[in-house]
Amino acid sequence: MNILLVDCDFGEMPGHTVRRVKLKGEGGLVPVRRLLRASGGSKENFRPDLLVQREHLARRIFLSGLEELDCPKIFWALDTHLNLFWQRWYGRLFDLILTPHPHLFNSLPAAWRLENSARPFAMPGCRRAWRSHAQRRQTAAFVGVLDQNRPRRFNFAQFLRQRHHVDARPLAFHAMLDLYDDTRLLPNESICQEFNFRIMEGASCGCCVLTEDIGEDLRVHFEPGQEVLTYRHALELDELLSFFSTRPALTEKIGQAARRRVQTAHLPEHRAAELGLILRSLSARSRSSGESERIFALACVQWARGNPAYRKHLPSLMTLLERQGAHPDVTAMRLRLALESARMGEARNLLSELLASEGRGPGFSSNAEESLDSHTACAVAALRLGDWPAFQTCWRFRHGKEKDMPAPANFFQGCLAWADVLARSGRFCQPGFQFDPTLTCPESALEMLLMAEQWIQDEESRRLWGRKMAECCDRTPLLSLALSCNARRSLDSPEDWRASLGYALACLRNFRFEEGVAEVEAAYGLARNAGQEADFRLEIDRQGIHCARFATLAGAGAFSTFS
Repeated sequence: MNILLVDCDFGEMPGHTVRRVKLKGEGGLVPVRRLLRASGGSKENFRPDLLVQREHLARRIFLSGLEELDCPKIFWALDTHLNLFWQRWYGRLFDLILTPHPHLFNSLPAAWRLENSARPFAMPGCRRAWRSHAQRRQTAAFVGVLDQNRPRRFNFAQFLRQRHHVDARPLAFHAMLDLYDDTRLLPNESICQEFNFRIMEGASCGCCVLTEDIGEDLRVHFEPGQEVLTYRHALELDELLSFFSTRPALTEKIGQAARRRVQTAHLPEHRAAELGLILRSLSARSRSSGESERIFALACVQWARGNPAYRKHLPSLMTLLERQGAHPDVTAMRLRLALESARMGEARNLLSELLASEGRGPGFSSNAEESLDSHTACAVAALRLGDWPAFQTCWRFRHGKEKDMPAPANFFQGCLAWADVLARSGRFCQPGFQFDPTLTCPESALEMLLMAEQWIQDEESRRLWGRKMAECCDRTPLLSLALSCNARRSLDSPEDWRASLGYALACLRNFRFEEGVAEVEAAYGLARNAGQEADFRLEIDRQGIHCARFATLAGAGAFSTFS
């Protein structure tokens, strides 16, 4: 079999002819036919039976002309937790998505979901010599980038340093592995509740990894409680670090199990073997040239919309879209781009054309779920243009026959009502997408709420907006934003113990340990004054707040996962 590997390598692949292409430069659009040109003395172009492109973490590479290949095509997405907003388009050009985070793809709303389910396929580990934990000099260590763009990780590093004397710092890759070889405990933090490289690197070195409970994406690769340990917030992590820091025999047992799992299931050769099994049932899906070009254009546009240098690309992106045939997704994106490039006359004309069709025609899908994106683009355009009658028309198209959904009365209510619509459809947020409330067109509930802030006119509206923001953020992996939103909700409801406890949990999930503990105590006081101690105890038990320091407050026994 002829295999074309783009920015990835699985080591030796006996029985196959493999062309490995490592793309250079800053990224961009790369014609796939360029990767097939004859080389090495051969006079014929390479004809692949399989193409695998691995997402490059430093460069965004979009392969154009994939429809010209009649072989199966696989995209290996590694940073899905920050790039799903464009990968949900780009992934449609491939026959299969492999990723450490399949639940992110597979839990998308129906209209955003790929035709084929994503499959679990983590980054490979590495071979490292075993060192017993009795010989390791470091009790615990954390290696990662620490900067202003990662406020939650900054809190995490401070928590480790102040409570457990763990020095968190960045290191070069091989220096990091050497440190992990000499470390017993590896506390891990993730950006958006994702399965990250640090889990696999720590397991490769035989560390006892303490990681956030991210659900199925962790369990499919390692067994919690046996090969890794999990926590939900800083209180649980604090207990784990305190308990295991003086028990090297236990950390060695877990570290050995993790390393054994890597050596038997997570090395490059295992990924190559998995690939071979996948190929047995994978076939190429045919797409028309027009359909592929449309999807490719939408993927590039969506990526650029979330890129800091986006504005300079607007003219060429508009041209790219205008070359596409009539389609609801293209029309909605054209409307967004017109608004975001301040071409208000063009946006107004396009909106008028769409509204004149009364929610039907080539600008809208006949499927209610699929048409939501088009309806949302029109509603946002009406709000951006200050055209309330047009927004009312959009609302009527979407909800005119639903008696239990009264029409909103102003721009602020319109944003909140449409945010509820998007939330019910599962469109909560787009992690990694750099949304500007004054410029960008919302596609998710959180973005719609952020746009609503500009129309807050009184204290009652501000409180309502704050509550809606907190409720929405609590259903997303954006924990830093959830912290500020829950702080606002707690201030707005000073006598509500549930709001205070919500802020406490947000603090603990952001590793603001002392502040979180103080807020739990404050919430208990409010619950006691309201005669709701039993409800409080049930809630902290559900959230895993079983620390000994609350034993007298909540009636819970001293927390100890291990004894």
